[in-house]
Amino acid sequence: MKKKVNLKLIFNIATLLIPLGMIIYFFTSENGLMDFLENASTFNWFWIIVAVACQLLNIFIDAYVLYRFTNNYKKTYTLKQSLKTTAVGQFFSVITPGAVGGQPAQIYSMKNQNIDTGIATSSLVQKFLVYQTTITIYSFVAMMCNFDIFTGKFGSAMMSLALFGFISHASVVVFIFMFSINKRLTAGIISGCFKLLSKIKIIKNPEETSQKVNSQLEYFHESNVKLYKNKKMLFLTCFLTIVQLTLIFSIPYAIYLAFGFREANIFDMITGQAFVTMISSFVPIPGGSGAAEGCFGLFFSTYFLQNTMKSAILVWRIISYYMNIIIFAPFSRIKDTHKINDDSENNKIEEIK
Repeated sequence: MKKKVNLKLIFNIATLLIPLGMIIYFFTSENGLMDFLENASTFNWFWIIVAVACQLLNIFIDAYVLYRFTNNYKKTYTLKQSLKTTAVGQFFSVITPGAVGGQPAQIYSMKNQNIDTGIATSSLVQKFLVYQTTITIYSFVAMMCNFDIFTGKFGSAMMSLALFGFISHASVVVFIFMFSINKRLTAGIISGCFKLLSKIKIIKNPEETSQKVNSQLEYFHESNVKLYKNKKMLFLTCFLTIVQLTLIFSIPYAIYLAFGFREANIFDMITGQAFVTMISSFVPIPGGSGAAEGCFGLFFSTYFLQNTMKSAILVWRIISYYMNIIIFAPFSRIKDTHKINDDSENNKIEEIK
């Protein structure tokens, strides 16, 4: 038992130190951000503002898509509530390995907004299924359109990594689809989510909470069947997700322009970011730290000069990752402000710690 506790402690410390170490290294090392800013006569801050705007619009679209899914089942659900739930999800996604804490925290946040667990789970799973399907197809098409970049400049190793990312994302899509139609699988996964939240001290009594949630599963599966028949909703959310991904994948290009470069085209940069996202999202460290920086440096080294590469990586990570921690940290603590009726009884939900 003692050995297990120590290993868990070591892992938790590592997940905190690795991102912190990355910041310090890319900021203070030779040709890091400090050196660059001291001599950056051509640096264009306008494009940094554009990159930040892309990230903020990405988050807003994420919230709007969740709002549309949830409002489809409960008309009183507002965009303001969705923005708050999205903020909760963004924070717990960036601080937990593999972003596993994001959606469970959002389900609990929506319960605090008087949203039935069946509706919350259904909305989040449908949103995630649309997102994963879209990003898989989007990234595959982008990389195939720039097939020569991977084979000509980087060889078979790059293609192997790209293929691994594509297969991994496609597997997730298949799994989530099965989750949305298989009641037994759904019940087991929900139970596991609440146990995870219990281990990281977000909720208490995971078994009791899981039993309450299971009563909502029938509605959850019925709503999923309705979604697959709602072509208008699917088209709208897929379109918005394409816009969202384009904004995310365009951030490196905005940073590229901020550094005063003009030779590359935006389509190549979008392809590069699609590759980085597909690979780093499966690294079991918060934010894919280490893998994200490595993949970014590997692909974009042909576009940035050697003395600007470290600075570009840090600016990109600040905008796409660390900024989320700073902005959404105030949403990391949520208290119950209501009681939920469950089988004609009022059961007070424990405070999220």
